[in-house]
Formats: sequence, C-alpha cells, structure tokens
Amino acid sequence: MPQPIKKRSRSQSKTDFKETRQKIRTLEASLSDKSNLNNLVVLLDIAQDDASTAQGIHAAIHALFRVYTRLIQAGDLGKKKDKGAHVAVTQWLRDQYKTYLRYLQSLLKHEEPGLQVSALNILMTNLKVQSEYQRNFTDVYYRPVIEAVVWQKQLSDPLFKEFLEKYVNAYDDLRFHFYTDVAEIITAARPQQQTQQKDESKPEKKKQKTAAKPKPQGDLARLAQTVFRFVEGIRSTPTEPEEIDEFFCITPATERKQTKKNTTSPSGIDEDDMMLLGEGLDDEDEDENDEQKPKEKQSYILQLKNHKRAFADCWINLLRLPLSEEIYKKTLLILHKRILPHMMHPNVLMDFLSDSYEVGGSVSLLALNGLFVLITEHSLEFPDFYPKLYNLLDRDVMHVKYRSRFFRLLDIFLSSTLLPVGLVAAFVKRLARLSLTAPPAAIVIIIPFIYNLMRRHPTCMTMIHRNDAVGEAEDPYVYEEKDPYKCKAMESSLWEVQTLAEHYYANVSTLAKIFSDKFLKPKYDLEDFMDHTYTTFFDNEVNRKQKKAPALAFEKPGECTWEI
Repeated sequence: MPQPIKKRSRSQSKTDFKETRQKIRTLEASLSDKSNLNNLVVLLDIAQDDASTAQGIHAAIHALFRVYTRLIQAGDLGKKKDKGAHVAVTQWLRDQYKTYLRYLQSLLKHEEPGLQVSALNILMTNLKVQSEYQRNFTDVYYRPVIEAVVWQKQLSDPLFKEFLEKYVNAYDDLRFHFYTDVAEIITAARPQQQTQQKDESKPEKKKQKTAAKPKPQGDLARLAQTVFRFVEGIRSTPTEPEEIDEFFCITPATERKQTKKNTTSPSGIDEDDMMLLGEGLDDEDEDENDEQKPKEKQSYILQLKNHKRAFADCWINLLRLPLSEEIYKKTLLILHKRILPHMMHPNVLMDFLSDSYEVGGSVSLLALNGLFVLITEHSLEFPDFYPKLYNLLDRDVMHVKYRSRFFRLLDIFLSSTLLPVGLVAAFVKRLARLSLTAPPAAIVIIIPFIYNLMRRHPTCMTMIHRNDAVGEAEDPYVYEEKDPYKCKAMESSLWEVQTLAEHYYANVSTLAKIFSDKFLKPKYDLEDFMDHTYTTFFDNEVNRKQKKAPALAFEKPGECTWEI
C-alpha cells in the first residue's frame, strides 16, 4: 500500500511539482522513440517514490497511461509466437505494463481520494482501450478493479460514487460483469464446505480461477456491507431487452452460426440457442437451400435472461454472507420491489423469506411483502401462513415504525370473503385486545380495520351483540392460544371496543362509537388513518380552528370586595 504523502510548505511543494512535471514531460516525450523504453521504469519510480506529492503521482500515472495506450494500439504489447530479440522486448514491456496496472490498483486504497478516483478512471479507460483493441470485453482487466474496490476496509465516498454512478449504473456491460464477478468473488471468499454445495437453480458455468483460502468472518461481514452498498445503489437493471443499449467498451456484434441439415449441434449450446439456430423447427416445404443460410445468434450481453441470471447469482451469494441486522432489514425492505421482479426464478428465495418470517418482530413484518409476492404470483404454498400471521400480532407491532406497512399487508391478506369466519373472528378479537394498550396512532387504524372486516364478514356481528361475555375476567377468549382456530374468539364479545368509546383522546372515542350505530356506513379507506403519529395529532389540535372561544374560568367572577 502506498505510503502517506509527506506534508511540505506550499511554496516548496509548488517548486518540487514544477520540477517533477517537467521531468515527466521530458521522459514521456523520449518514449516516442522505442530505443528509450527504459524510461518507463523511471516514470513508474517517480510515481512510486515516497517523496512524491499527490500532484506528481497524478502526472506520472497519466503520462504512463498515454504511453501504454500508444503501445497497445500499435500492437507492441501483444503476444508473439516467433522468437527473437523483439520478442524479449515485448515480454519485458508486458511485465512492466502489469506492474503499472498493479500499482494503479493499489492506488485505489490510497488515503488521498483524488488519487483513488484518478487511478479508477485510468483503469477503466484502459479496460476500454484493451476491449476495443481485442474486439471483446476484457474482463481480465475489469475484475481486479472490482476486487480492489469491494475489499476496501473503508471505501471512500468519492471512489464509491465515481465507480457506481459513472460506470456501473451507466453501462449495461459493466453492470452485467460487475454482478458476475462479485458473485464469483463471494463464492471464492466463503468457507469451502459452503461453496461445495451445488445450487440446482443455477446453470452450470465453466470453472473459474478462484482463491482457495476462505476469508475470516470479519472480512466477510465487511465484504457484505460493501457489496450491498453497491447493489442497493444500482437502479438501471433492465426489464425489457430493448433497455440493453448502453455499452462502455464495444457494441456487441450479432454472432452468425452455420447450421446444416441432419447434423448434431455442438456441445455447450443450451435449448434457447438451439431454437435460435433453428434446430427441430424445419418445415417440410422449406427450400433446402435456406437450411444452408447462416442463422443469427444474439450476443450473450444482449440477452435479458443472462442479465437476470447474473443479477440473481450476485444477490443469492450476497445473502449467504454474514449480514448485519441493518443490511438484513434493508434487504427485506426492498426485496419485493427491487429484487424479486428481476430474478428468473424468484422461488429460490423462498427459504430465505420463510426463515426471516420465523424470526419474529420487525424482521417478520418486513418478510411479509416478499412472501406475499411469492404466494400470489409464483404459487408458493405456505400452509401455516395465517397462524403465523396471527401470532405476529402482539403489543410490539403497535409501536414499530413499520406498523403502517404491516396493516396494509394485513388488509390484503384478510380481504378474501372465502376465509373461515373463525379465523377472521380471531384476528378481530386479537386486534381489539391489542387496542387496549396501543398508542392512539395505532388505535385509529385498528377501529376502522375491525369495522371493515365485520362489514366483509357479517357472521362476526354476533361478537358485537353478545352480552354474556362482559369484562376480561369472564371473557372466554384465550389470548395466549397460538392457534387462531382454538382461541374461542367467536364465543367472545368486543367489549374492548366499548371501552375505547371512553378513551381520553376525543378522536379515538368518537371513532369507537361507530359500533353503537347501525352498520350502514360504507367501509373506511384505511389510507386516511395509516400515517398518524403523536406529532400529527398534536399539529391537528394546535391548528384546529375554534368555533368559539374556550372558557377561561369555571365560575363567573363576582364584584370585587377587597379593601386596599
């Protein structure tokens, strides 16, 4: 890792930089003649010198980049098959070039953010130059950049924003290879016994060179935090093939395949490729000459399924890392909108969501969204869903910040008129009991929620008209019962709602009196009650327009009889 830059006075630093810059310009100019290639080493020494200022390092690495770009475009860094003195020179140039790239990668960890960003931009521009020269995306130059960034102990904000916004979020090819490379980096870092478990949901891929030694638990936690920071910030994931149209390196060309009648397809071509090649789709009346025409096969980077597969691989591997509670909750928070829609097989997250649902508390509430998507859109069978949902209703849920989100989902889950009346009654009674200890902001959600449920299920109206279960001591309802079908809710009454009619807060008491009237009012729009807090209640009371002035005394003052 580069040493910290030594501080000098402003005048001394300015003088030193002028001398260094002039020396760098002279060395760069001399490199136009291939007989002076040894000056490449001198330039790199200037960049690596501990006494060099940030400006000097900046000037040296840019000068080296310009020189190496000319050599790449001239083909002087390409491998030579023949033998001779020029082959040895080429190999020496290649070694110096690799040393230069390694130094740039080390600068990504420098304490100076300006040098980090400069090194990143040079490395990315070099990737573009190499890809254009080789007419193919050169991931061998991209993956080391990703590794250096995601393994940062303290990733600086300038480097993070530059890499995410300028590159990964802006170009389809960089985002695609970021997902695939990060998935392989995580796989290589995890313990061997875990990485050997084969995931049947993923297609088989060619073996790639990965580190054999797993990383310590602390490093894995830091890796999870950094990777999550990036994938959470990626907002350009395509949903349609037409959206794959921005490329940093080269625009993928359409590949052409020659197909022949009665020939077996080459190995390694999947079923989709077979369809693109026209295998098995020949028409009997088709001209035999047409079978000899080359068939176009879309480049892998243009296929939406490959982007979805890379996206899924990255997220699945990320979720196998040790996640902090904050990252765990944030993942559940965005999973239903920003993860599941972009996966080819969302059911692979079934176990993750089921385990999260079993945790309890706010984690279970956050897992509800993802489970709901899998149940309604992907035919997930969850036999104990409603009993577990019933047990999520406790005193804590009335105080968490995800309360409104939970009630929105609860309304959806209980919206069907085909639910057993005993189950609905259990939810009604549970909510009524919780309202006794809930804050006013939660009570104003519970009352209209119960009203809507009873409008939807009129059989539950007996809980209002029953008078033989008055008072908690005589209530047959068993609050501690985990099974909603055995809690005897239908044998109970809603005496809790009658209690709310005497609540200290006028809005609650007024709302609770709706159960004393005939059920002629249409159902409530729950969105009108979801986002209330103590602050909104206070603001409403303060800003309320008074129809008449409030009384300032209990008794009318009489004539003063005091003597002075």
